[in-house]
Amino acid sequence: MLYNLLKDTLPDWLIPTIGAVLGCVITWILLRKPFAFLPKDGGKKVETPDGKIIVINDKSNGKTTGVGVVFVPVFLLMTLLFLPLGAELSINLGLMFLMMLTGYLDDASNVPWGELVKGLLDLVISIAAVVTFLAFNGSDIIFFGGVFHMPVVIYGILGVILMWASINVTNCSDGVDGLCGSVSVVSFAAYFLIFRGWLYGWVGILLAAVLLAYLWYNWNPSKVLMGDAGSRTIGYLLALLAMQSGHPFLFLLMSLVFIFDGGMGLIKVSLIRYLKMKNAFKNIQFPFHDHMRKRLGIPVKKIVVIFIIAQILFCFLAWLVTLL
Repeated sequence: MLYNLLKDTLPDWLIPTIGAVLGCVITWILLRKPFAFLPKDGGKKVETPDGKIIVINDKSNGKTTGVGVVFVPVFLLMTLLFLPLGAELSINLGLMFLMMLTGYLDDASNVPWGELVKGLLDLVISIAAVVTFLAFNGSDIIFFGGVFHMPVVIYGILGVILMWASINVTNCSDGVDGLCGSVSVVSFAAYFLIFRGWLYGWVGILLAAVLLAYLWYNWNPSKVLMGDAGSRTIGYLLALLAMQSGHPFLFLLMSLVFIFDGGMGLIKVSLIRYLKMKNAFKNIQFPFHDHMRKRLGIPVKKIVVIFIIAQILFCFLAWLVTLL
């Protein structure tokens, strides 16, 4: 690709930097007037603990959604052009395209697919991602300064759980303007800074670059929404970066805002639905950004700033862990 033509004339760091700037500019231009084929938000679709789908009309109703199908292909193209492309990265780019596509088809569907269908699709892609990782990297992990060999089967099971959970907690956190995009940019930047000179760190920077352009239009009050096409792809890459870094457990800090905000909601629904614990977290609304907005009366912009600061602190703690 273009990288091979430029690598002998430009510094290694400059080539993906050009891709990041170009991706940001292209995304900004494409989102100025969103494409007519993109769906309109029909209200927030929520699955109740008893499995029913209800639609809650909110301020997002009627806005253009699913724009992840615009900025994710830009990110994928910049990665193809401006980074050295090997077999493993090529497979991951293909899986991220599938993740975006399944998310977009759900965004555009008149009838919600339901959590079961989406969960199974996420599971299939997660398995493919972890099998790919193990085939190219093995199952050694870094933990508090030491390198430990984890049995392949154990790593595979935990890796699939990590990937599936990351996709879904990130998706659940995409509920207020600017939150998912801004917090993920913090995490991508942190991975890049902590693990310098790293191919997949640049992959995260390229996605962060197009997200910055998206945030221009998504900051409260937003004009467009990323939809599942964007949030699920972000979740995929966050989990992939955790595994590629060699510190998979670092995900617990590098994505802690998403884990708490979106993940606790998944836990609450599971406790109510499967263990019949009807009073589980009954005084707390999840995703937690809804609790802050509706019950505590905190403005959306302030919620996003609080979460950004929190994620910066968690990433700083993650950096300290890597020094041990």
